[in-house]
Parts: sequence; structure tokens; C-alpha cells
Amino acid sequence: MERRLQKIVFILLVTLFLPLFAQDVSQERMVRFALWAATEAYPGLESSGKTALELPAKKIRELSPFVISGMVYGWKFDYVPYDKARGVAEYFEFTPVHELTEDEIKLINYTKPWIEDSRLNCWVEYRRTDQQVYAFKSWQSVQFPKIQGTGYAKLSEGFDGLQKAFSEALKLAVRNYERKWIKTKPKEISGTVLLREPPKIGVDAGRYKVSLDFFMETDKILEYKTF
Repeated sequence: MERRLQKIVFILLVTLFLPLFAQDVSQERMVRFALWAATEAYPGLESSGKTALELPAKKIRELSPFVISGMVYGWKFDYVPYDKARGVAEYFEFTPVHELTEDEIKLINYTKPWIEDSRLNCWVEYRRTDQQVYAFKSWQSVQFPKIQGTGYAKLSEGFDGLQKAFSEALKLAVRNYERKWIKTKPKEISGTVLLREPPKIGVDAGRYKVSLDFFMETDKILEYKTF
């Protein structure tokens, strides 16, 4: 009975994440990273009900285009540093340079699913077009600053929290760059970043922990004209 149950779960996982294909670990041509979603939030997994697996699988599919857009097209950001003396509150916003089209989303593959520690895991793969490979090489060839940041968010916030952790990671990366390399605190800094490595997503003390590495291109730096 137990063996039959394991077989049912395996078949169901494969069905949820078709098509499968041979792995290519090169990030230049093939964007590849692991994502997971908690299954414990969805009662009924023990009974191998299809609905119990479809829900975390759906969450993974919702986040994947967002991450891939950051690796293929990049994200634009706008950052206003906190300034106590001037009474300026910190502000940060980022948006995709270009969201994936429906046709591009169809090219995303979900491979080798597995369940571990009450999580549904899988590899997410997207093959860059020749034009996208050229764009990635352009980012690599130019001496853009490399920045890194780590963000956190409560697990109880679900995938909205995970996206918040992504935002916090990017904000911290930009803020650290601004503090290290810009002599006078700017009024505003805006630019574009491209994820240069797959995101590292984990759990730390009941929180999502997301570490991100970027190339950064500064579009605009506004300075305060007077104190």
C-alpha cells in the first residue's frame, strides 16, 4: 500500500511539472534555479489529493516569471535615501524592465520535482533566445558595478512575503552601494539591475531569507542643491 502511495505521488508530481527535458547548467543560455513552496499550509497532502499539490505548484508558477524577468530583462528601481536632518523618509520601488509575454511564460519548464521538509521543490528552467543571450553578455562585458543584498520577510506572509524579501534584498544592495561609493548622500538615485546569479532562497528564524546578486547601471543621481 505504501509503495503504491509513493508511486501515485510521483506520477502526480511529474504531471504537474511537465514537460521535462535534459538539464543544461549554463546560466548564459539556460536560466536555471530552484524554487519551493510550503505544503504544510495546504491540508490533505498526506492523502495524496491532487488539490493539495496543485496549490503550492501554482505558487511556484506565479513567482517564476517574476524571477526570470529579473534575470533576462532586469528591474528598474527608484531609491530615496532616509535623511533625518532633512525630514526625508526612505522610499524604494522597483518594477520589471519588461514582463514576460504569455508566449515566453509557456517556455518555462518545471523539472525534477521533489518533496522535502514539508516543501514542494522543483527546478525552474528557461532557455534564453539569441537576443537575450547577447543582452546578458553585454551586461557581463561592461564594467557595471556588482552589488549584493539579502532580504527577509515573515513566512506567514506567504508568497507576498517572498516578493517583499526580494524587494528588501534589492533595496539593501542599492543602499550599500550608495553609502560606499557616493560621497554626498543623494536626494534620489534610479537605475536598472540585472540578476547575474540565480536567487538563493532559504529560511532563517521563521522568515524567508533571499540573497540576490546584481549588475547595476545607474540612470540618474539627483543631489540636494542646498542643505
